[in-house]
Amino acid sequence: MSSRFKEYDSRKMVYTSKAMRVMVTVSRLYTEIFCDLYGTIFDIHTDENNPQVWDDMCEYMNKRGTHFSDGEELFNAYNDAMTKALIIGREERGQFVEIDFVPVWHLLYEIGGAHVYESTAYDTATYFHRVSTDYLEPYPHAREFLAVCRRKGIRPILVSNAQESYTLYDLKAHHLTECFDKIFLSSTYGLKKPDKRFFNMALEECGTERSHVVYLGNEIGCDIRGARGAGIDAIYLHTPLSVPGDPATCPDAILNVEGPDYDAVLSWLCKDEVKIQGTGTDAKIVPAKSKKRTRQNS
Repeated sequence: MSSRFKEYDSRKMVYTSKAMRVMVTVSRLYTEIFCDLYGTIFDIHTDENNPQVWDDMCEYMNKRGTHFSDGEELFNAYNDAMTKALIIGREERGQFVEIDFVPVWHLLYEIGGAHVYESTAYDTATYFHRVSTDYLEPYPHAREFLAVCRRKGIRPILVSNAQESYTLYDLKAHHLTECFDKIFLSSTYGLKKPDKRFFNMALEECGTERSHVVYLGNEIGCDIRGARGAGIDAIYLHTPLSVPGDPATCPDAILNVEGPDYDAVLSWLCKDEVKIQGTGTDAKIVPAKSKKRTRQNS
């Protein structure tokens, strides 16, 4: 066992603090942490059904050659195109197909009477995300958490159900691109979580064993059960962006944490109470003040 980890009690531990932490025994060391993005690292709010968004998109596309009468016409055309793409995609790749939005926007340009390069469709997909997003910020200490994981020898790998056309923009805008050793986005692979094929692709390209990986996510179905279905341990962050109605804990998770409490995740990985100190890539972990503990028989 690595000297950076202390011996850990073989029974369950419940740490009572402001943030709920349900701790269970871990007997393996991890070399990679696969991370979800939106709701796990990013706090985000979008409203893609806002009529103003579609009026803005109509104006944006008409300036580039389309002839949509208003946002409602574009909205209906978009929904029709997405529905057809999803039907075809599921026939070809199964239930958990991920549709790349860029070809859909390219088709909408054609429907609107314009012939554009794919780069224009890509930029349009990015713009749509920007105008439909009301709020986007990394959770407090998210960047520092990723930096500390890397320093501990655990490579942060992004494995997320997301579109390349806007996710790369978001990562760059918030200086998070360099925080991940590798980036795997569902739109690039045509599959999304919880399909185990998506997890397996990431494992293969990382050249790692599934027993060396732990997944960090905020959705029980896609993230926790998806990872477990691929034979990967999973940590459940119950954040405000978790699926409404989902419980605060999941028995399939190796660790349950209330909120984006990265200190709790690091404490579990270190098998000792720690906290993040410092900012950015200079962040480090230091011992935390002791908390009241109650033991439960496993």
